[in-house]
Amino acid sequence: MSGNNNIFLGSGASLTLVPELDIYIELQTTGSSTTVLVAEADFSANFLLVPKLYVGCTLDYYDTSGTLESTHLITDNTAKKITIGTASSGFTSGDYIIIRGYGAPNPGAKDGTVARLNADNWLGIIETGTFPQVEQEMKQVNLAIGGTRNITHQYRGIRTASGGSLNFVMHTGQMLYYALGKCTEVKANLGNELLTHGSGDNFTAGSAGKVYINTDANGTATNTGSGLKTTINDFSETGPIFYKTNYGGTILTPPLNLHIEALDDMELIDRTTVDASTLQVVDAIEYTFSEQNTSELPSFALEQSIAKDPNTLTTDSTGKTNTESQNFVRVARGNRINTMTLTASEGEEMKMTAELNTRAVESIRHLNTAADTDITAYEGRCGITNNVQLFNWDQNGGTSMFSPFFFSAGTFSILGAQFLKMESMTLTINNNFVDKRYMGGHRDMKEALAAQRMYELQFTAIVTDDALFEEIFNETENDAGGSGSESVANGLIEFAFTKDNGESVNLQFKDYFIDSANWTIPDDKGPITVEAVVKPRNLHSCTVNTSWVLQG
Repeated sequence: MSGNNNIFLGSGASLTLVPELDIYIELQTTGSSTTVLVAEADFSANFLLVPKLYVGCTLDYYDTSGTLESTHLITDNTAKKITIGTASSGFTSGDYIIIRGYGAPNPGAKDGTVARLNADNWLGIIETGTFPQVEQEMKQVNLAIGGTRNITHQYRGIRTASGGSLNFVMHTGQMLYYALGKCTEVKANLGNELLTHGSGDNFTAGSAGKVYINTDANGTATNTGSGLKTTINDFSETGPIFYKTNYGGTILTPPLNLHIEALDDMELIDRTTVDASTLQVVDAIEYTFSEQNTSELPSFALEQSIAKDPNTLTTDSTGKTNTESQNFVRVARGNRINTMTLTASEGEEMKMTAELNTRAVESIRHLNTAADTDITAYEGRCGITNNVQLFNWDQNGGTSMFSPFFFSAGTFSILGAQFLKMESMTLTINNNFVDKRYMGGHRDMKEALAAQRMYELQFTAIVTDDALFEEIFNETENDAGGSGSESVANGLIEFAFTKDNGESVNLQFKDYFIDSANWTIPDDKGPITVEAVVKPRNLHSCTVNTSWVLQG
């Protein structure tokens, strides 16, 4: 072990994603009351809640028939118990709760009395990642009692989490799901195998390392055959989309909610691979992402695990009584993408930047209280010590699926024609979140409400004709055909990026004007360029073909 005189280095820092999905917990009769809810023994046998991590989250209480009885704010939680602020109706056997996903990181499979989050999810190729920081408001006041020229009293005000960002070298388009808000369709190859499980068991699968999706199979597995994808839309649009088993184990994450999912509807998918001879992806997954116009925007948590010795990144757990500064873990929960920017410049890779709106930042050591006898420690990265075992890296590590999209392999179309002389382009998706805090809520937790969504496209191209100049005088919005006849030929704005291995990202927009178009005449008598700004009102379609398994 490193000594206390050693310093923390970036070599010991790790940033991973934790899905935030509704957490389904059946309740145990023994020990439960109208304000203290005890997780049923089968849940606690597989998962432990991180103490106090779910304070401020919203909880829905259902009776055994699936009827929503009441909604509550969580005021405290231990590894197995949840305390709510207002009393629920009389407790009966078979009742259950749903912790709403926003700000509620999904627990991962526990290790004895060591708690974990579902934090073994690789984020992708990140150039720079800024973990959200905590801004502490300080109040200094005088009490009008005299005796000193110094401040008489000071106290802490609210805490606000802000400033988080993720800057990707874009090798997949999975983060567009969080920027746009929902997934409406998946096309995937199925493994001709249903989820195997024990009677009434919604926690385990028959074998390790598998991924399942709800296909409404009704007990009959689908055999898609070689290269034939099945179109699937029976999952929740805001997740969970896929259910995975923990690395080397058989515990399903997240656990199935048997009140809305049927065990015999869950089918195995074929994980994406690369053909060794052609280097083409095999069994890629195709997602259709769409605009979310409700408040149910998906969110995710970020776990930052930092160790003085990189070899102890997860094996040296954050214990309840461990005060030696060797490892520490922070969790930023309730991250929604406020602004996403896609950038393509000549000669470079595609870049993707996500500016985050964060609900709260927590210190795991601070939360892991000694009073909770059901937990002894917390382990980062869901116990995964080897990077190549991280989910979405484990299947594809070291293959061509790690290569990014390049500017040179993209096409751009507008006004019914493909621009052949593009130099650069930037697409911005802005959700314009508004922060709110409510009476009866948690002091240090805010809630982000989506306001006006806006798109803006900026691009620079070498001038080949006067189409953009003429479009400035057009008084009619370009609807790309309208009434279901929208097409690229009729004027859709389209970005199409592909990789040599077959992966792709395709974005189409409609209902736009050319906002501005400025022509530059260079002093060196070189090519004349145009710098244009376009503001589409609506997304037409977004499809992403990738190896990435998106839980939601």
